Amino acid sequence: MCCYGIINEAITIFLDEPTSGLDSVSAYALVKILKRLAYSKTCTVICTIHQPQSKIFQSFDSLLLMKSGHIVYQGPTAEVHEVFAKAGFPCPPLTNPADHFLDVISSTAEECRDAVALLSSSEPQVDLMRGAEKKFNAIRKLVPWHKQFTILFRRSFREQWRKRRVFFTQMFLSVVMAVLIGTAYFQIGDTQASTVRRQPVLFFCVVNQGVIGALALVNSFPSDRALSLRERAAGTYYASSYFLAKNFAEGLFYLPVPFIFSPIVYYLAGLDDTIPKFFVFLGFMALCQFSSIALGLAVSALCRTTDMSVAVLPMGLEICRLFGGLYLSPKDLPGYFSWLDAISYVKYVYTGISLNELTGLKLTCLPSELKNGVCPITTGEYTINQLGLDYLTIEQCAGILLSYIAICYIVAYAGIRYLKW
Repeated sequence: MCCYGIINEAITIFLDEPTSGLDSVSAYALVKILKRLAYSKTCTVICTIHQPQSKIFQSFDSLLLMKSGHIVYQGPTAEVHEVFAKAGFPCPPLTNPADHFLDVISSTAEECRDAVALLSSSEPQVDLMRGAEKKFNAIRKLVPWHKQFTILFRRSFREQWRKRRVFFTQMFLSVVMAVLIGTAYFQIGDTQASTVRRQPVLFFCVVNQGVIGALALVNSFPSDRALSLRERAAGTYYASSYFLAKNFAEGLFYLPVPFIFSPIVYYLAGLDDTIPKFFVFLGFMALCQFSSIALGLAVSALCRTTDMSVAVLPMGLEICRLFGGLYLSPKDLPGYFSWLDAISYVKYVYTGISLNELTGLKLTCLPSELKNGVCPITTGEYTINQLGLDYLTIEQCAGILLSYIAICYIVAYAGIRYLKW
């Protein structure tokens, strides 16, 4: 905190026993730095001190001694010897003055109590409003917004890089899940049997990408909430620069996940191998990833603590999965659940990639799959109509997901900006 105050050019630095835990050499070195800072006439240093050695005690310009909430002495450190000597308690030779004065005011002896009472009787009047008219120039008003963003982005990026093992582990697990899903639904083909397997593989792709991001960042804001509140209270930076810098830095680490997951699962499962459809699938996987991240950030910002976030977020993810379109298709959804269906980002991703996969799909029949010599399902449009997926277009699904991400980020920012307790 001492360095924090120096970096931010604080007008006043309050320190509570800054030399505690330091050896005598380090403690004296710290006090010399503080004195040099005070003598620069840009900052006032006020601190409590625990059992200072003589040369540290002599370094202070002013001294305040208190007992039971009353001021015993306040004034120049050089004059305290004379005051105590007049009261009948001169400092003995070769004695640490700090220890001597504390022994006197802490003693229960009758003569010491009388001396303390005498010294306290002349307690000075302190004007608590002195200097209140001076304006506080927060550092955030002196540093351009873009520079705040740059500095905070570097800090957040370094913080994420220190946790790179977690990132690489998640990348590895994403590859494992892509292989598992792809091999479980390996080369589904275009026969009648593929109509039963195609929708589950699409849904599990959505669920997998929708969980990784949300759970990875559920601790994003709670982990450094105390630090952020303290820095913002000191006027160091704007909440907007902190919020955007942190999210940009974290987003860079999670952006590659869908780009690694999608090619593996797409070609193992044998989905439509046309290049435009693959890139639409990839785009929706990226939207799914960032939708889940945005939801996780909004929950963590509003819940404020990791414990509460971990308790609330799984409920939100389960609602999104339940109303994701596989278990309850849009055609079969009860009307009283329409509001929960509307807030499920999983549904929009699932609908988007289903429309992408099924539109223009031509299905074939094995001899054993013919019914009365006729192939039951010949196009993907049949499945679209049966499930009621045609109530939205691919473009509308993408637009809704972008709006969903924006709304969640706005909610998360409001939580960071206004929840300060």
